[in-house]
Amino acid sequence: MRPVPSQNRHILALLLASLLTASTLSACNGDNDPAHDRSPDTGSLQDTESTSPDAETPDTEEDVEENVEQDVNDSGQDAQQPDPDDARVTPDDFNFVGAFRVPAGEFGNSSMNYSEGPIALHPERPSVFLVGHTYQQAIAEFTIPELVDSAVVAELNMAQAPLQGFASVLNRAENPQSIDRIGGLAFIEDGEGQGYDLLIHAYEYYDAPADNTHTTLMLRDPDDLEGSAVDGYYEFEGRAHANGWVMPIPEELQAELGATHLTGSSGGIPIHGRASIGPSFFTFDPAALTAPPSDKVPTEALMDFSLTHPLHEDMNNTDGTNDIWTHLSRATFGFIPPGSRTYLVIGHSGGHETGVCYKCTPEGGSSNCGGYCANNVTDYSPFFWAFDIDDLLEVKAGEKLPHEVRPVAHGPLEIPFNTNTIGGGAFDAERGLLYLTAQRADREGTYSNPPVIMVYELDR
Repeated sequence: MRPVPSQNRHILALLLASLLTASTLSACNGDNDPAHDRSPDTGSLQDTESTSPDAETPDTEEDVEENVEQDVNDSGQDAQQPDPDDARVTPDDFNFVGAFRVPAGEFGNSSMNYSEGPIALHPERPSVFLVGHTYQQAIAEFTIPELVDSAVVAELNMAQAPLQGFASVLNRAENPQSIDRIGGLAFIEDGEGQGYDLLIHAYEYYDAPADNTHTTLMLRDPDDLEGSAVDGYYEFEGRAHANGWVMPIPEELQAELGATHLTGSSGGIPIHGRASIGPSFFTFDPAALTAPPSDKVPTEALMDFSLTHPLHEDMNNTDGTNDIWTHLSRATFGFIPPGSRTYLVIGHSGGHETGVCYKCTPEGGSSNCGGYCANNVTDYSPFFWAFDIDDLLEVKAGEKLPHEVRPVAHGPLEIPFNTNTIGGGAFDAERGLLYLTAQRADREGTYSNPPVIMVYELDR
């Protein structure tokens, strides 16, 4: 994802200085500066030799500035236009357009402090549905204020008090499996063409026997969070492998994929044995959710992993070569950008530089971590994984197994705010806007830590 303008100016200044230095050295010994290309696998910068025999050393400040801008564009860190013929999409195809804050106060029975992260966009008005404090697992609706293009939290606009205060939902249907965490939110047409239901994927935080089958609630009137009927629990066949994010499949791909909607999830929660050890991709038909639950909701796994077949075998990154998925990885949102053939998944990860330990004291830390942690306290970051739709179609055709799919690009994400955790996301296909929750990023208030809602625009 491309930096905000203040970051661009910083990059330009650094490159300007480096080019001026390179110009001086070039006059002395004729050395060429290496060009910088982005690795197609990790998104990281790699040095390659310049191949242009006609490259000239800039003679004036204007020439330097012109070439600096070109270098920034070539690195993928500024306003480079994506190739319109390339059907793959990565975070470099998104521009940061702004962010906003949400208030930390209590509204109803919860607040946005220590929030869970899932987010959904109201399909008919400019508002977001957010999950509040982890203790209450309640949902509220906030109007989206004017976005501010800034990396300074205090400069962002604050959303007003919610349109609908927090309302708890998980125990408004019979809950014999002690479901206690919300994993995803999505608006689904109600099947009668008269409105929308709110799909709520949920799970038990510590399902020690890994035997839960309940996955989903349907809140029938999202405009009345407190009083709406709630149907559930439904049972998706994919169980905990399929109860995170939910998104419509772009119309141009629905026939090929054989469905209108996708759902996915991943590990990064307790009891790895019940989760997908890598981002998953399941298809389903929401028509199965229009009536009270009876039979299981059929799902088709086009990408799925397990402890036996994880996305990467060395989850501790013992040999230092695992740059894809560790015990510290978690995917929290996935979608197919319209006009692309990419399944883009966003979340966070750690341990790729220093490895992963268990209940140890990491370098830079003062006490043992409670479970898995990176060997260095700085070895965490937001992360992305991009998958080719054609690989998923090979699974559908029986030419590949769901655990054999691998990302065509992956790597750390640079975001404007001081957090390593992306809690969830939503995509407005009509406007090409991607919303992500930067967890615990707002520390402006005393003892408060709501998320900051970041917004990116698809630039294709």
